[in-house]
Amino acid sequence: MDQTTAHPPSVQRSPGIQVELRAEMPVVLQIPRDGAKYSSKIVGVEPYRYIIAKMPLAPGIRTMIFPGQGLTLKSECDGIIYGFDTEILHAILKPAALLLLAYPMSTEKIELRRHKRLSCLLPVRLENPFAHTLAFMVDISLGGCRLVVDKNDVGGVLNVMAGDKVTILTLKEVFGDEGLRATIANTAQKNHKAFFGAAFVEDDPDHGKRIEAFLDRVATIIKDQKGA
Repeated sequence: MDQTTAHPPSVQRSPGIQVELRAEMPVVLQIPRDGAKYSSKIVGVEPYRYIIAKMPLAPGIRTMIFPGQGLTLKSECDGIIYGFDTEILHAILKPAALLLLAYPMSTEKIELRRHKRLSCLLPVRLENPFAHTLAFMVDISLGGCRLVVDKNDVGGVLNVMAGDKVTILTLKEVFGDEGLRATIANTAQKNHKAFFGAAFVEDDPDHGKRIEAFLDRVATIIKDQKGA
């Protein structure tokens, strides 16, 4: 597998039971009648039965909301867009404007990322000239990884921002003595934890070899474990 190898976005149709939906997830509703897209949010899900979503607040929207009206729902989660056709089962105006939507029989899944990601939980050391802290790598691909830092480990202050160059170190048997060099692409914070999306540098061919070896090793272990 070459470091620069990438796959175009792929579309897969999966059973409805694989739909990735959860409360508070932002979604987009599209009604074929006017083709417009409306922002909404999932309030609750009863698997195999129905989905509860907030009714979009837009002029004239209520004239298009009635039982039997078909619509398309799309959501994005971890670099994957999920989309499916559904219909309105019931509309509630009080005490809140909500829609009960039919649970889908199937869904389309579009992979946006250039490289497939592998979930993991690997303790690493995140370093740059201004920060040295324990972090946890929660997923990785040939192109980058996602890191989580407990801000309690740094006294609540963590001087790492988007655009910063960092080094990710762990056991030398994993990524070697020099670790991996990356650039922080995005950041987020929640519940006193910091989340970082890191893009690996593209001018170091050794990175690709070390990451590929790690991905192959983990994939083999997971496969063997499932077959045990």
